Amino acid sequence: MGLWTTFLGWFNKDGTLDLDAQVSALVGEVIYKELAIQACINLIANAVSRSEFQTFERGKETKKDNYYLFNVEPNPNKSASKFWRDVISELVYNNECLVIQQNDYFYVAEDYNVKKYAFVDYLYKDIIIKDSDSYKLKETRRESDVFCFELHNEKIRPVIDSLNKSYSKLIEVSQKNFKKNNSRKIAIKVPTSYPTTDKAQADLKKLFEEKFKTFFEAEGEAVIPFTNGIEHEELSSNIGVKGGADNKQIRSFIDDIFDFVAIAFNVPPTLLKGQAADTGKCIDNLLTFCVNPLCKLIEDEINRKYYKKKAYLDNTYLKIDTTNIKSVDITDVANSLDILTRIGAFTIDDSLKKLGKEPLRTELGKARWLTKNYERAEKRMEVDD
Repeated sequence: MGLWTTFLGWFNKDGTLDLDAQVSALVGEVIYKELAIQACINLIANAVSRSEFQTFERGKETKKDNYYLFNVEPNPNKSASKFWRDVISELVYNNECLVIQQNDYFYVAEDYNVKKYAFVDYLYKDIIIKDSDSYKLKETRRESDVFCFELHNEKIRPVIDSLNKSYSKLIEVSQKNFKKNNSRKIAIKVPTSYPTTDKAQADLKKLFEEKFKTFFEAEGEAVIPFTNGIEHEELSSNIGVKGGADNKQIRSFIDDIFDFVAIAFNVPPTLLKGQAADTGKCIDNLLTFCVNPLCKLIEDEINRKYYKKKAYLDNTYLKIDTTNIKSVDITDVANSLDILTRIGAFTIDDSLKKLGKEPLRTELGKARWLTKNYERAEKRMEVDD
């Protein structure tokens, strides 16, 4: 009944609807929240798209069909970056994302119905493929045949919506106060001797309802005549005052919405708003608390559903490498790469890949080096004996 009452309340007594007013109200409620959520989606999706889906066979890294499928072309209609952006978007908006495999390609589901069981596979039916003009699959899919990614234990969107609803009202009030405090105001003094004839009263009404409206809405200079002893006085206002209290309050409320949305998805708020002084530290926090757990969620689902237990235990699996998300300055990592190379942890090819360059793929590039400063303890003990 509450929703129906609200809906009927939008209409005037004559049955008409002030559409512009209602649309403006709705836009005011969602625009800041949607901006914050879209900013989160872009930030997370851009980070995930820079990750590499590494494929291994019997413990050795390979680049075959599966590598191409996950990193370049999940399906004929979308690149990998667009595909994973869709996955992130569904996860953020709906807390879960269903991906199905059809003809050896992957597709994101836009809508579906699921029947949950305690001890057997869930069943997914009425699956509608995203960006397909509502194409619905006829067959039912089992849990073991699909990827079902879930972001939180509980849906976070209702919480964000509730916070946004409250803050939208505060922002609306602040905006009204801002307009009120930053508009021109004048006091009109009508003398007690002002005529009471019908014509004089009509002129006074026209002055208030028409001439003042034209005067205040004029884009350039405007003049308004006063007769019969009428005087006016300009009242003080905040016109021309930069950074007033109302303006700061509006910005503060908007910042709060961004902060709440960022916290909900483990994104550093300062990074989301572009205010990070220490960008490197913020990116580290983004990777640690947001991107890496998300990639682990995706990685686990792919390994258990696509590769399955036998292959995984045989060291045939997929791993998402997020180390390339952060931009690398050669001068910052040169010393670290030198140390990793001389202790045998990195090959030349490993170092080149970390710098975003093509590996040599030669015997020299794959060789491991060890300086004479490092040797096994057993060998040192033999020398001492």
